[in-house]
Amino acid sequence: LKTVVITSGKAIGERAFEYCSRLTSVTIPDSVTSIGEGAFKDCWNLTSVTIPDSVTSIGKWAFYNTAYYNDSNHWENGVLYIEKHLIEAKDTLAGAYTMKDGTLTIATHAFEDCRALTSVTIPDSVTSIGGGAFSGCSGLTSVSITDMAAWCKISFGNDGANPLSCAHNLYLNNELVTELIIPDSVTSIGERAFVYCRSLTSVTIPDSVTSIGERVFEYCSSLTNITVDENNQSYQSIDGNLYTKDGTTLIQYAIGKTETSFEIPDNVKSIGNFAFEDCSSLTSVTIPDSVTSIGNGAFRGCSSLTSVTIPDSVTSIGERAFYYCSNLTSVTIPDSVTSIGERAFYYCSSLTSVTIPDSVTSIGKQAFSNCTSLTSVTFKNTSGWWRSTYSTATIGTSISSTDLANTSTAATYLTSTYYDYYWKRS
Repeated sequence: LKTVVITSGKAIGERAFEYCSRLTSVTIPDSVTSIGEGAFKDCWNLTSVTIPDSVTSIGKWAFYNTAYYNDSNHWENGVLYIEKHLIEAKDTLAGAYTMKDGTLTIATHAFEDCRALTSVTIPDSVTSIGGGAFSGCSGLTSVSITDMAAWCKISFGNDGANPLSCAHNLYLNNELVTELIIPDSVTSIGERAFVYCRSLTSVTIPDSVTSIGERVFEYCSSLTNITVDENNQSYQSIDGNLYTKDGTTLIQYAIGKTETSFEIPDNVKSIGNFAFEDCSSLTSVTIPDSVTSIGNGAFRGCSSLTSVTIPDSVTSIGERAFYYCSNLTSVTIPDSVTSIGERAFYYCSSLTSVTIPDSVTSIGKQAFSNCTSLTSVTFKNTSGWWRSTYSTATIGTSISSTDLANTSTAATYLTSTYYDYYWKRS
C-alpha cells in the first residue's frame, strides 16, 4: 500500500495504518475530525500527508516513526508540526516556547514530560489540546495568551491537556490574570478552561454567557468571588458563589473562601458536579431538604470536612462525591438514597461506621476503598446482593446475606475483599 485517498468518514481509528511501511502519501478529507493514537505509526516512508483544518484531535504517536518524525528538517526547535497541527515536542525542550501562529491543534501528550519547559505562549488560533498534552511539565510556571475569548473556546482533552494544571499562572498580554473579566463576545466557557489557575481571585461573567462547562474553575484555590451580570438569563451569583438563574442548582462554590461552614440555600435542588471540590477550609456543610441529588465529585478533596448530614430528599450520591474527605468521621445516608456512586467515599480514612439503608440497590466499585478506619457497616437489607466487575451487568456472583449481617465482615467486604466490584441488589 503506497497511496491512500480517504474520501469520507469522521475519524481515522487507532493504529489504522500502523506498519504500512511502504505508504508514502495520505489525503484526508474535510469530513475527518479526529486521527487516532498510532494511526500512522511506523509508516517509515510517509512523506506527504494533508491534514485538513477540520481535524480537532490527534492521538499520541499518530505519526511516530514516519519520515516526518525521523527527518530533522521537519522539527522546528525541538517541536514537530505537520501543517497547522503541533504533533510532538522533544522532552529536552527547555525554557520559554512560543507556538507558531495559525496552529489549530496540539496533539495528545505533545509536551508530556518536558520538565525543563518554563513557559508557553499559545496563539489565538488553537481550538483543541489533546489529553495529557502538558502532563509532567513540572517546570512550567506561566501560560501566555493574547485573546481571552479564544482561550475560553479551547477544547481540553483532560486536566493534563491544560498547561495551567502545571503552570497555575495565566498571563493575558503579559499581565497576570487575577481578576478575570470574561469578554462580552463569549457565549460559552469551555470545560476545564481555568482548571488549576491559582492566580485567579475573582471572576466576572457577562450576560452573553449561556453555557459554562464542567470543572471550569476546578482547583482555583485563590478564587473567592464569582460575579454574574444581573442581565444574565442563565446564571446568577449569591454571596460570590455561582448558581443557575432559578437558583435550583449550585454550580460552583468560590473555592478560596476561608469560611469553615456553609448553609446551602433552601431552594437548591441539586449540588452540581465538583461544586465544592478542594474547598479545604470547610468543616461542615448544611444541605437543605430541597436537595435531591449530590453530583459527581461535589465535595471531592474537602479535607477539613468532618461531618455532613444528607437529607431524606436525596436519591443519589454521585461518583467521587466525598472522595478524599479524609477527616469525615460521620455520614448519615437517608432511606431515600437508591444509589451510591463509584468511589463516593474513597479515602474517607476517618470514617468509622456507615449504615446502608434498605432503599439502596446499587453501590459503585471502590465506593468505600481506603476507608482504613471503617470497621462497622450495617446493611438494613442483607438479602439479594450480588457483585460484578461490570457496571452494566444484570446478574453476578451473590454476596452472602449471613456475612453482610455481620457488621465487621460487611465492612471488610466493602473496603477490601470485594471493594473493586459493582454491588447491586435484586
